[in-house]
Amino acid sequence: MILFVCTGNICRSAMAEGLLAAGLGRVGSELLVASAGTVGDGAAPATEHAVSVLADRGVDISTHRSRGLSAAMVGEADLIVAMTRVHASAVAALDQATRSRTFLVGEVVRLGGIIGAAAGTPLRDWVVRLDAARGGHMTTGRLADEIPDPYGQARAAYEDLADRLTGTCEALTRMLEPAG
Repeated sequence: MILFVCTGNICRSAMAEGLLAAGLGRVGSELLVASAGTVGDGAAPATEHAVSVLADRGVDISTHRSRGLSAAMVGEADLIVAMTRVHASAVAALDQATRSRTFLVGEVVRLGGIIGAAAGTPLRDWVVRLDAARGGHMTTGRLADEIPDPYGQARAAYEDLADRLTGTCEALTRMLEPAG
């Protein structure tokens, strides 16, 4: 399972989940995609702008309900994609063993470009290679790897976010596409 993590799970991670699930579904992948937030107890819908911007791109997240991040979630995730270093730290606070499976949004694509596609290998094995591409350093990515929060901003901020997440999710889809 791939787990996206942000603050409230009503904007960034909800949109990333929807975009990647749609992309993986198009290529016939059976990988599961989920999302969660580091604050709140969950059950809130995605923001109106998040829903409408993705609907314009053919992705329906209208039934999304936020979930609070838990140790069980991070423990079962094969790949954890955090929106900021603060979110990556929150994941590590729940389970230090997940640090090698936790990457920032830009970092996962950047490092994935170095190691290449999974090419039919199990997701956890690809993530081990992804972690090795860090060069032995337990980095939390670069500032440019983070995704800012659009919450409370105009629709244009959500469109910019969707553009960036679409690129990320398309790249991840290509990297994780089933062999064959």
